[in-house]
Amino acid sequence: MQKSNAPILQRVSAPLKKADLLAVAHYLIGHLSYGQVPALAKRHKVEVKKDPASAQELLVKQVGTYDEAELCKLLLEMSLLDSAYQRSSTSRDDVLMDAAKRYRVDAEKLQKAVAKEFAAKRDKKAIKQKVRKTAD
Repeated sequence: MQKSNAPILQRVSAPLKKADLLAVAHYLIGHLSYGQVPALAKRHKVEVKKDPASAQELLVKQVGTYDEAELCKLLLEMSLLDSAYQRSSTSRDDVLMDAAKRYRVDAEKLQKAVAKEFAAKRDKKAIKQKVRKTAD
């Protein structure tokens, strides 16, 4: 027998309460892809072990401490994950770029800063590897 959620939904009002936001966040965290869980956990300063399942559990525990504003940001962040990690930004349906425009963020400047940061990390890693090879 299937339970009807119609009576519950009739009583839901905007804005959503913390318990409702948590319910949505827990659902979405449970449905993140394998690679998204560690990335999101790292961004939220959750100590991640090797097992992504533990990362999910720890992330759920962490978001339980968030207030409504933080939960709203988390929900938006999770909805932007796929768009954030796509290589092509030429799509007209790019939700990340739409969000950047909506919140008046200079997307080009941000992309350049991120590219510069990745290049610096890559160069630093290459230098470390070169030092290790010369030390051996």
